[in-house]
Amino acid sequence: MKKVEVSCNIIKDILPLYYDDVCSHDSKKMIEEHLSECSSCKLELESIKGDINISKEDINKNKTDINVIKKMSVSWNRSRLMSFIKGTIIGSLLIFFIILGYFGLFHWNITSVPTELVKITNVSEMSDGKIVYYSEINDGYSLNNLKYDMDKEGNFYITPLRPIIKQEVGEINLFEKGYEWIDIREQELYRGQEIKSIFYGTPKDKILIWKKGMELPKTSKEIENMFSY
Repeated sequence: MKKVEVSCNIIKDILPLYYDDVCSHDSKKMIEEHLSECSSCKLELESIKGDINISKEDINKNKTDINVIKKMSVSWNRSRLMSFIKGTIIGSLLIFFIILGYFGLFHWNITSVPTELVKITNVSEMSDGKIVYYSEINDGYSLNNLKYDMDKEGNFYITPLRPIIKQEVGEINLFEKGYEWIDIREQELYRGQEIKSIFYGTPKDKILIWKKGMELPKTSKEIENMFSY
């Protein structure tokens, strides 16, 4: 049988398939016969091998580079997640402190009223032993809380408290201007200690209302009826 001549252009076109071993058996045989006689196509095959073959060092280097990139990607994603978590925590804390600050300034009664703004009059004693007094604060700001406290010496304190940011008086209540009473027996029973004196204010800024042994006038019938219940 006469040998079929194949052009170098055709061989070069299918050399990549031959190199990858994906061509047919007949094509492979044809190419090998041609390569045995054609130095040009043989050089082309070597060129293909050189372009595709990678040294072990290059492969290891590429693997190392890929691992580095993967680690960088994982680290970046972790860093981004941590930044998001930190941002969320900081934002939540900021909102919390803003709300806390708002209530602290406008609603928490933590500031005592100086006694120079307070006037205590008409201190008297009811028939059941309660002490009645008239308190008046005329600085134009509201008062909604009285704190009751007692020290180890038997001094009882009635402390008027306001928020840091004061609010102007709307409708005057009894804390700002009106009669108040103290049930000494009830307080002594509750606290398990004898009351020796009663003050309006704080231990450092106070007005004496009553102390043990002090003679007080009897409360009027009108006031007596007001607190007899």
